[in-house]
Formats: sequence, structure tokens, C-alpha cells
Amino acid sequence: MTKQKRFEYIETQLFWGDGLTAGRLAQTFGVSRQAAQKVIDSYRGNFPGQMEYNPSHKRHEPSADFKPVFIRTSPISFLDYLRGQALIGHYREEQDWSDIEMTDVDRLLRPDLPIFSIKIVLSALLGHRVVSIDYHSKNREPGASITRSISPNHLIFADERYHIRAYCHKKHAFLDFVLSRISHAELTDEDWVPSTEDREWHYFVKLRFKPNPNLPESVRKAILRNYQNTEKGCRIIISRKALAFYIKRKLTETEDPKYEMALWALSKI
Repeated sequence: MTKQKRFEYIETQLFWGDGLTAGRLAQTFGVSRQAAQKVIDSYRGNFPGQMEYNPSHKRHEPSADFKPVFIRTSPISFLDYLRGQALIGHYREEQDWSDIEMTDVDRLLRPDLPIFSIKIVLSALLGHRVVSIDYHSKNREPGASITRSISPNHLIFADERYHIRAYCHKKHAFLDFVLSRISHAELTDEDWVPSTEDREWHYFVKLRFKPNPNLPESVRKAILRNYQNTEKGCRIIISRKALAFYIKRKLTETEDPKYEMALWALSKI
């Protein structure tokens, strides 16, 4: 299993990253550089023609005929993997449990993502590069897009879809971009802008939500008991200001099918 996981890592770096080095593999798995090189040589021996060494970049890169054996090439699968690793990190540092199968119905409802453009955007995110994108805003006519350069800074999952928080070089502001609305992307040589000045990302707000007053009293009491972080009859959520909009919309605008109304209302108390 350990060998397979290291092979999976190799393919992830080759397909989704900017290439592979023995030093990076050694650091990831906590082994010596010599041991990491043996893993790379073993992968090369078992799967010849998958990668080539680029002496100018001092790293292994995918060959023109590279086809992953251990990982999937779906953007959704990779983004879910990243999301899953983040969730696991909140609980434990051990390997994944595989005895319990979880069926995620929401995954059936998400939009498809174009593989080429998503690879470029994620590469820019990892490598601190600027990327030019063709973006289809919901405020524009159907089929119309606008080209702009962005500096990707953060990957976000909200409203059951993936977003990139990035500096927009066109509007000179930090904005959210829905990945499914990016139809084309290519790297540029512009200077990448970090999120240092993204005040809404670094500033946290305290959001208060009270049970919808139009609900029966018994229901209001019941849903509030589901949460430990409460204060004066309100549910408390600490959020980055940049993400507060998604939380407010999710709780106050999503109608519960049983009661035909949102379960929560924003409280200013």
C-alpha cells in the first residue's frame, strides 16, 4: 500500500503539478532522498515511457504519452481529493478509512469542469503564476465571456461548487471566480499578486443567525439545540469576511422542503 501511495503521489505531481523531484517526494513521505530516488526509479521501471527528466528544470516531467495508472484525471475527482484531505486534517493524521462507504448525492448534481483550463488555473495557484482566463459571468449574455488576467490565491468550496479567490488585474480587486465558468486559460508572464492586501480574506466576522421566527416554537428550539456555538438564542459562525456572503445565502435563502421556508434568519443582535 505504501508503494502504491508513493506511485499515486508521483502521478499526481506529473499530471496536476509542475513535475517531480526526489527532494519533494522525500519531504512528503519523510524518507531520505536516496530512498525517494529508488521509488522514482521503481516507478520508471514498472511503467516505462511515462516521464522524462528535464535537466534545465532539474525535475521529472510527464512524457507526451503519459497516462496515469493510479489516479483519475477528472478535475472534480482531484478537487474532491483536495477537499477530502483538508477535512481529514481537521480530525486525524492517520491514513484513510476504507471500511465505510459514503454516498455523496451532491456529487451527481455538480457541473462538469473543462480539464485543460482547470489544470492551468490550478498550476497557476500552486506556482504563484498569473493566468489569463475567458470567464462567463452570470451578468453577461448567454455564451458571452470576458478575458481577464488573475492571480489565483485560494481554493474555495461554496454553494456546492469550486471557486478561486484571486486578484483581478482588470478590476484591480480581489474577487471570487467560479471554476465551471472558466472556458479557457493560459499562463502569462505578468507579476503574480499575493493575497497580502486582500482585507476581506484576512478579516474575520462574527455572524449571528436566529431560527426563522415564522417557524413553530418547538422547531426553533430543536434546530438551535443542534449547535454548540450559540449565544443569546443565536447560532454563531466565525467566518472570513470574503466568505460571509455564501454562508448568509446558504442559511437564509435556502428553503427547507418540509417547512417551505429558510430555517434561519440573520440576526443583528
